[in-house]
Amino acid sequence: MELALLTGLLAAGLRLSMSIGIAALGEAVAQRSGTINVGIEGIMLVGAFLAAYGALTTGSPWGGLALAVLGGMVLAGIQAWFTIVLRTDQIVTGIAFVILGLGLSGFLFRISMGGAPSSLPAFRPLDLGPLTALPLVGPVLFGQNILFYLALVAAFGIWFVMKRTRLGLAIRACGENPAAADAAGIRVNRVRAGCTVFGGAMAALGGAYLAIAQINSFVEDMVVGRGFLAIACVVFGRWHPIGVLLAAITFGLAEAAQIRLQTWVPGVPYQFFLMLPYVLGIAALAAMARSAALPKALGRPFQSHRRR
Repeated sequence: MELALLTGLLAAGLRLSMSIGIAALGEAVAQRSGTINVGIEGIMLVGAFLAAYGALTTGSPWGGLALAVLGGMVLAGIQAWFTIVLRTDQIVTGIAFVILGLGLSGFLFRISMGGAPSSLPAFRPLDLGPLTALPLVGPVLFGQNILFYLALVAAFGIWFVMKRTRLGLAIRACGENPAAADAAGIRVNRVRAGCTVFGGAMAALGGAYLAIAQINSFVEDMVVGRGFLAIACVVFGRWHPIGVLLAAITFGLAEAAQIRLQTWVPGVPYQFFLMLPYVLGIAALAAMARSAALPKALGRPFQSHRRR
């Protein structure tokens, strides 16, 4: 019985963590380039709606996934235009996009679907045969859907690009010393815009995971703060892709635990347990705030004065 409870907790924790983790990976890349996207909550909401609508109309979760990523890139591109080209305040612009995403996803949902669909074409857990039957490890690691494994590949891929390639060096240079990067011939704002669009695509992918891989439906405001938890994961994971994903898994385990605690401790108001992942996020930010090595140019607009 104890093994079954532990297995269920770990499997659910990994499953619940991926929507946060996918969005956090994209935000980590954006922040390493010197931009911060507080609006990923809104982009996740729009991504969740587009994934549900696309899956319903095409009959395939891959169609929903493609539509969500496209929508996330468009929204992030608009945000990049405001923050990088027009040099508006990144925090204020991000908050505006949170509100935009909340209203836009709800409006489009009501005029297109009208109500929550009873079921969606969704990504189902993979059956890996004997691996899935292994005790403890099988259901936890080998009973997830394909997006879970793609997220793991993405984390290692982003780590490799950031640490071992010229592109990664350029991204880090733009976040640490944009003037020096500009002098070296790197087009700082172009790199930052690309990273912002990539972060938007990943945020939309995180929202899509909620709709077509976790809940298999869409309801208004279904992201419920996961975008802000993704930002906390970036700080908690110290901008390292693997650390960011591990931080997201920590929040996923906290969410899985609070769901079970509501049943195990019925005498305590359930709202207390609902707070746990968010309290953990606040505590993590408070603990890491002083020691976290922020990219030195994070949130600062840049204008090149070098002749092209």
